[in-house]
Amino acid sequence: MTDMTAKPLTETEEKSIAAAIRCFVRFGARKTSMNDIAAEAGVSRQTLYDLFGGKDEMIRASIRTITDQNLALVRQRLAECNTLSEKLDVYFEETVIKSFELLQTAGDAEDLITGHNAAGKDEIERSHKRHEALVQDLLEPYSMSLEQRGLSVSQQAHFVVTVIMGLKYGAKSREDLDTLLMALKVHCLFGIKG
Repeated sequence: MTDMTAKPLTETEEKSIAAAIRCFVRFGARKTSMNDIAAEAGVSRQTLYDLFGGKDEMIRASIRTITDQNLALVRQRLAECNTLSEKLDVYFEETVIKSFELLQTAGDAEDLITGHNAAGKDEIERSHKRHEALVQDLLEPYSMSLEQRGLSVSQQAHFVVTVIMGLKYGAKSREDLDTLLMALKVHCLFGIKG
């Protein structure tokens, strides 16, 4: 397996990953072939194999890229925030809401949700850990308050990420998602301020 995070991506790698994401959303990972991705990227199939080794690494690279982009936007926007409520709103907007909207356009949302195969599931698990680390950073200033309620920052972060990942798949509509996210935010703020 190639570790695409070890070095900066080349222009061809970036173009190929962007094409893979578009194909996976349009057709689902199961139905997308390396030929589909190559055609979408405007490169040869052999170039994809040379760069990524196969479809499993394309799936991994796609998930990793989406996670990188979303978490970078969260971090960038956090500078505008003064309260935990605002920080949670930014986190929700740049992660779960964007993912929910992407899934609404997907040709095979179930395929995207499950990660398609072991490689995808493994990368989704890594993505969740990265989300948890960011949420831990958001909650760290409130560690004493959480501990008074019997929770560690890592436990609360794991709870938040587990819930939001379920919400983007389980919400019936954007309005339903917004209501569920508001309830989660109230829960988080109450757990800190009690």
